[in-house]
Amino acid sequence: MESKGVLDLLDALELLQQRGCHFVCDVVGSETTEINKERLQEEIGRRVLNGSVIYKGCMYGDDKFKVLKGADLFVHPTHNDCFPLVLLEAMAHGLPCISTNEGAILDIIDDGKTGLIVEKNNPVDLADKIELLLNDESLRKKMGAAGRKKYEQEYTLEIFEKRLSNILHTLTES
Repeated sequence: MESKGVLDLLDALELLQQRGCHFVCDVVGSETTEINKERLQEEIGRRVLNGSVIYKGCMYGDDKFKVLKGADLFVHPTHNDCFPLVLLEAMAHGLPCISTNEGAILDIIDDGKTGLIVEKNNPVDLADKIELLLNDESLRKKMGAAGRKKYEQEYTLEIFEKRLSNILHTLTES
């Protein structure tokens, strides 16, 4: 969907390609009436990103986790998201995340520590942040490790269940 920022991502990747950066970007997600496979391929071709941007389609479970495991970073330049679970999945795989200041994303990503926050609808800012992480393996690993640690401390199923149990216990005592 356009609201997930995929066109901003393509614009940012076009800028990176013009700067001489080498990358492969896997785009994973469902087709919509707004952006189907054909339109996405047209947008990729219009920016001359064929071969650098690969649309993988919708993926679940092990297939999605294989893509995450093989990635160096995760980019989610959303325009409108409350609490994107994809960021937690990426952090669980030790990936530094780049996303926007939307909804509760600042509660998930600690800007400069577990990832980077960009201004939404700003492909130049997005390209700059992607380039920073592409060119600094040490920073990528440091942020990825910090993201993994935050995930383990705050977002595992066990922690969720414990927090829910505490809330329910508090409510029944009232």
